Amino acid sequence: MTFSLDLTKPLRRFGLALNLALLSVVFYALSTAAFHYMTASLPHSEVAQKIAEVSRKSEEAAFSKAKSSAKGKAFDEKVAREQAKVAAEAEVKKQEEEIHHHAVSGWAPFAVFLLILSAVFFAGFLSVYVQRRANDAGFQGLWLFVHHLGAWSLAGYIAFYPFLAHNDLRKAWMPAFIAGLVLLLPVFVAGEGHGDHDNDHGHAH
Repeated sequence: MTFSLDLTKPLRRFGLALNLALLSVVFYALSTAAFHYMTASLPHSEVAQKIAEVSRKSEEAAFSKAKSSAKGKAFDEKVAREQAKVAAEAEVKKQEEEIHHHAVSGWAPFAVFLLILSAVFFAGFLSVYVQRRANDAGFQGLWLFVHHLGAWSLAGYIAFYPFLAHNDLRKAWMPAFIAGLVLLLPVFVAGEGHGDHDNDHGHAH
């Protein structure tokens, strides 16, 4: 019953805290894995492939230039190959940062999209448990909006934490996390079983 998504079932304070902790761990892990995959694993593979291609082309170009410059003179192919490798390494170093930046920026929108999905699902599940807890506490009207706003603020911050940490934006967005906790505080400290009493009165009438 603690982990049920049935809105008609009441949820006590401990149940909400347990669900919040579990959802935070699960969706933080999902967000971290997705963000790392999109900003590190995939770009790293693309960068390695691009660098190998640039190195090969640069080496071949340097070797061909050295060979054509010989013009009938004694041509030491082994030395020319070594010199071409050195020239290719220098060219790769010049382009490596640009290649890496291009690869990361290419996958960045997909990383953000996955974080948005994580935040939406996190907030959706959390809203169900917040609603169950609000029903149990007897909250109605504007209070429900306040609690759900807190759930979405909290879920959004936790789901986007890998992105915020990567871009050094944790402190800038910390108010969203604090606001989420503050907005959820009433539903945590409210009494229990009020929803059951209301239902009993309704059935009696």
